Amino acid sequence: MPADPRNAGSDKGKLEQELRNWITALKLRKLEYEAVLDELTKEELLYDLNHYERELYEELEPYLRRAEGDGREEVKRMARELKELYESIVTLIRRAADGR
Repeated sequence: MPADPRNAGSDKGKLEQELRNWITALKLRKLEYEAVLDELTKEELLYDLNHYERELYEELEPYLRRAEGDGREEVKRMARELKELYESIVTLIRRAADGR
């Protein structure tokens, strides 16, 4: 995770690298989560759902705004990919929790 979202992408090269690292970490986290999904209780799923929704809306938003203002299509694409990854994890957890 990036250290402080308020400083998101204060350096354009840094923003791109932070997004790249975040995408890689989140892809791994999703794979790990999928591997243990069936073992989690509904309470654990709801806790995780809250966690990922909070990250999506509180921590990711500064990066999305910076990426949109950056002007580079690659950075915008990376920001969209990161948001879609978060949304896919939230959907995965929500469906699992609803099924319990």
